[in-house]
Amino acid sequence: MPAFRRDVLPHLPPDRHAVILDLGCGQGHYLRQLLSLGFQNARGIDASPEQVQIARAAGLTQVSLGDYRASLGDSALDLVIATDFMEHLTRLEALQAMDLIRRALRPGGSLILRVPNAGSPFGGMLRYGDLTHETSFTPRSLQQLSGASGFSSVQVYACDPPVHSVMSALRACVWWFASAAIKVMLIAESGQVRGHVITLNIVAVMTKGNGQAPP
Repeated sequence: MPAFRRDVLPHLPPDRHAVILDLGCGQGHYLRQLLSLGFQNARGIDASPEQVQIARAAGLTQVSLGDYRASLGDSALDLVIATDFMEHLTRLEALQAMDLIRRALRPGGSLILRVPNAGSPFGGMLRYGDLTHETSFTPRSLQQLSGASGFSSVQVYACDPPVHSVMSALRACVWWFASAAIKVMLIAESGQVRGHVITLNIVAVMTKGNGQAPP
């Protein structure tokens, strides 16, 4: 899957015994990729009975039906994946979820988020394109979210068009030139040269520190 290779694969732990939880895993597409890579301690949870039924019918017994909060109870996780998940929560719920995730992670564990980018010129397409979306984010607000939740570091990445064919390579070239023009316009207006991320989605990788965790 191009999106998995772009957004998740570069940030996976090297240890194939790592304990991984995919929040809002849907039909388990990412979970299937993780299992194929040898991560046998990967599992997923989703609140949709229909999605879970499809996943289990396809043989993914590692997918469970339930509330994500229960799955984070007393876990000792190395990695949490939450793609297309956090935008369905209110700001208060997002802060509460981040606190639960940090507590469930082992020291040095990571969280991979993919969320709609409010800083994109077309960010409203994702923010308001789904009636269940409550929030969207920018690189700056993700840094604020990470800091408020007690994570020790955060890195934010653009979700550039993935290249997997001749046509997708052509699309990526068109996007590169168009995005460069948009960034020039933003620099001209704001005077800020760095930090402009304008893809529709952005990925944040947040790491829990190895020291004493905050309460």
